[in-house]
Amino acid sequence: MGFFHAFGRYLGCERNTITNPAVTKVPKYHQSRLRWGSSVSEALIDLAWLVEAFAQRAERKGDASSDLVALAALKFTSDNIDVAKKITTEGMTEHERAAYVRTLSERSSAEIFEFSTCNRVLYVGFGIDAQTLSSHISASNGIEHIAFELFEDTDAWRQLVKICSGLDSFMMGELQVMSQFRKSINFHKENELISHYNSGFFEHIIAANRSIRKQLGFTSTTVSMLTLATTALDALLEENGPMNAAVLGFGEMGIKAVEALIEAEQTDVLVVSRNPSLSAQRAPELAQKCTMISYEEWNQGKQQPELVISTIRNASPTYHEQRPFPVQTPATVMDFSWPPSFEPSGVSDQQVLMGMDHWIKVSRNLGKEWDYDSTIGKSESMINTIQERYSDALENKAQGKFRAHVYQTMEGLAKTWETSPHATDGDVPQLGAFSREIATWICHQPSPFHLSALSTFVVNTERTLSSAMLAHVDHEVKRSVLAMSKPNSVFGGAS
Repeated sequence: MGFFHAFGRYLGCERNTITNPAVTKVPKYHQSRLRWGSSVSEALIDLAWLVEAFAQRAERKGDASSDLVALAALKFTSDNIDVAKKITTEGMTEHERAAYVRTLSERSSAEIFEFSTCNRVLYVGFGIDAQTLSSHISASNGIEHIAFELFEDTDAWRQLVKICSGLDSFMMGELQVMSQFRKSINFHKENELISHYNSGFFEHIIAANRSIRKQLGFTSTTVSMLTLATTALDALLEENGPMNAAVLGFGEMGIKAVEALIEAEQTDVLVVSRNPSLSAQRAPELAQKCTMISYEEWNQGKQQPELVISTIRNASPTYHEQRPFPVQTPATVMDFSWPPSFEPSGVSDQQVLMGMDHWIKVSRNLGKEWDYDSTIGKSESMINTIQERYSDALENKAQGKFRAHVYQTMEGLAKTWETSPHATDGDVPQLGAFSREIATWICHQPSPFHLSALSTFVVNTERTLSSAMLAHVDHEVKRSVLAMSKPNSVFGGAS
């Protein structure tokens, strides 16, 4: 059974709270036995039946496609950079991004999660296969075909764990990736682009990420690529004094490299790009302080700089044994490309290559060599172990749907609280988060539990809510939970 073997959609019309979470009518059997007073808090609440009901419903429906998870990922290279610019949401406002993702979801009839950074874009689709997801993304952007890497179910989960752990990034374990990923998850939640149920998929990725980081020692990697580059550059210039410098590439990273050189009082920086006149338009004032040439001119070998900073975007190394580096004199090469633009065989013995292995070692500051291939192999073994550990939780769709139902119910209530006459201006901004805190408490309770315990949690919140609003929330939450409780739920603590 795969991670996302079908458990079906939410239950149909068997219970009012499932079909319409915001409606919380208390069933007649409760109304006849309970009166709103101290005695109601003595009720024992049993929600275990809901989990069983979700499982039974899923078994009856048996729609394997409903829990498919697909990943379409594109890491930017020189071959796909034009396409990447069309499908990334970098530079969009939050409103534009939400509208874009929502339109894509409607087109594909599936919930879509989108994540863009300066060097990648990826889409996760729920209830859709990878090829169909890719086709909808292409069509939505008016592109005939996009060369995504495609993954489904377990493979999608594993690949996202690698991405978020920094295992396929320029610097292994770079914290920036996880931070950006978390922000993207929150963005989709806040804009109601993914459900609570599907957001659970990402929670498992985050948990796996924490475990891998801890085991590999990635817990204190706070340096960014730019900080690392600037520190190394300053140290080199301090040791050697002014150097003839060249920067390969004039994209975002290349521009920052030029800025760092000029700030370090390096003059006449050489910049190599595919189209110098076009590249200069990205930073005109900066370009005027540089000498801009094409790769055709560069490859003739007339320029022999002492320092070369590479920010080339290529799917494979630009310089290697069959195509050696055109500089023949002693030089230091700082390769900040990912994938690397230099292979060790591409430089001569009199040249120093600071490539990926070097930056990994520096960024960890562990005083020992990092074997990249060995680390990747070790991480694969870790992911296998984590996968086994989380497989039960990932496959337990009934539990996931129960949790999603509780969160959906509480957030539905929060929307009614916000428009309640009891709500003050200070109350309203807190009610959504408070409803999620209540949902979390409910989901973590053993079954059955006393309604009084829930009431105690609500009224003792540390949130600064008005007394009238707090009393209203307490009343509505108890009504809602009573509506969800098992029909023959034990009352008054009797057994």
